[in-house]
This record gives sequence, structure tokens and C-alpha cells, in this order.
Amino acid sequence: MAEKVSNKSVYDLQKKELKNRTEVKFDFGLKVGCNFSDQTNLVSIDAEKGAYKFGYDFQREDAVFQYTRKNSAGTFKFRQMVPSRHWEVVPSPAVELSTKLLDSGKLKDSLKLVYDFQNRFAYYTETLKYNKQFKVRVAGDSKSTDTALCVGYKPDKRWVKSVKLVQTPATGPLLSYKLKPAEGWRVASEASLRSRTLAASLTFRALQGDAELVLDAAVPLPGNSTGKVKLLRKAGLKVDLKF
Repeated sequence: MAEKVSNKSVYDLQKKELKNRTEVKFDFGLKVGCNFSDQTNLVSIDAEKGAYKFGYDFQREDAVFQYTRKNSAGTFKFRQMVPSRHWEVVPSPAVELSTKLLDSGKLKDSLKLVYDFQNRFAYYTETLKYNKQFKVRVAGDSKSTDTALCVGYKPDKRWVKSVKLVQTPATGPLLSYKLKPAEGWRVASEASLRSRTLAASLTFRALQGDAELVLDAAVPLPGNSTGKVKLLRKAGLKVDLKF
């Protein structure tokens, strides 16, 4: 029997597309999700039970299988992608290991190592945390000598939930700022120095968190010459039904 049903609808004003995701969680541990679009109808489905996950994209005809195993050494994930029903690529999984090298009081870390046999591609992410407030993350891959860097501070206060500076080769420097001005309200903003754009997301949670209203906006900063930035980009509503 269904234990919880979640429905989230988002309207993309730029693409003029209404997207909807429905998730059903059953009392025997199975969770099923369906993604719809008013332009292409059923987009994809996915299912999860315990350590196993499965997904299928009807537009691309891609299938994905994932198995997760946890033990004292860390978390191991085995993920097999089958693009466009080309089953001849099996086996060519992406294997992932998440583990910890440091765990001494206030200083902790998280290391993730991934190798994709299908694309012959490897990457890593190392995150160092101090006192649950300060965070430094470094990431890199085998196809580039560039690295991505993230420095964050999380005081978890009303007007300063978190501040984060991210530098990646693809996006350039990004400054992220989050706050919770009042009960049920959350504001997340991100400024891109490369595109000269300020993006913000406003979230309001009602009915004890069972309903959520989201507005996504973007504003051009001084020096932006693209002229393609729209003020309101997305609007969405999420509702959870519990049985």
C-alpha cells in the first residue's frame, strides 16, 4: 500500500514547458517515480528498493542500473548505463567509492573516487570539514589538468545560512549565499562573475512542510550584454500526501 505520494510541478517560462514529477513510496520499501512534460508526455521512470535502483528515459531510450553497498570501509556504487538501447556496451560500469580518511573530533573529510569504464574517464572529489561550519572541496578529472575549488562557511544563522565561493573551469567564479529570513522561508542566491548574472530561488514551505512553493528568478548584473536574462525563470509547487 502507498505510504506517501509526492507531486512536484515546475513551469519553465523560458522553454514554456510544464514539468511534473510524481513519487510514490510504498510501505514495503519500494519507491517509484515518474517524470512528465506537457510537450513530450511521459519522459522517464525510476524505481528504488534497498540497494537497487533502475531508471529509463523514454526520450533518449537510455536505461541505467545502480547497486549500492555500504560497509565499515565506505560506500561502493556500481552504475551501468545503457545508451539508446545499445546493450552491447555491457559490461562497462561506472564504479564509485566514497570513504573517509580523517575523522578526528572537529576535523573530518569525505573522499569520492569514480572511474567510468564506458567513457574511460576518472574523477575525484575531496571534501574537508572543520567544526561542521567550514568546508573546502577540491575536484578534478583525468581529462583535464584544471581543478574545481569550493570554499564554504555555514554559520546556520537566520540571515546567513551559508556562504560559498566556487571556482570551476566551466563556470568561472560563483558566489553563493543562503538565508532563512522567517519560518518556512528560504532564499538561495548565486552570482556569476563570468556571465554577469545574479540568480535567486525563493522557497516557501507550508502545511508543516508538506507543501512547497518555489520561484526561480535571474537578474543581469552591470556589464551583462547578452540581453537574454529573464527576471522570472521558473515557478513550481510541490505537495506531499501521507497515508
